Amino acid sequence: MRNRLLAAAAMAMFMASSGALAHHSFSAEFDIGRPVEITGTLTEIEWTNPHAWLHLEVKNDKGEVEEWSVEMLGVIALVRGGMTPQTVKPGDALTITGFGARNGSTTANASSVKRADTGEMLWNSGREERN
Repeated sequence: MRNRLLAAAAMAMFMASSGALAHHSFSAEFDIGRPVEITGTLTEIEWTNPHAWLHLEVKNDKGEVEEWSVEMLGVIALVRGGMTPQTVKPGDALTITGFGARNGSTTANASSVKRADTGEMLWNSGREERN
């Protein structure tokens, strides 16, 4: 009986902590010392929690196309800031400013999203820096 209770308690602790492990702090993943500004064509939108993601094809300095994944805030915060799933669609040209991943990959966290052709601000975090 005692072994069953210990096993149940261990399982409960594991399950309770697994959600916390899925989320991360900004500074664990992204580097404020690596600001990025990318312009590219939106290929996919992931309107999910805990963070929405934009995926873009971006030409690098050599003219080669790179796939970029850009983390946004959660959907509630985005909607409150004026961005909805209908704001952008695949094929739209976007300019995104933010901070690059610590590992140097083509992953970033967005501070702002604008239309590349008109400069129309679609979303802005309201922050210049994140900790």
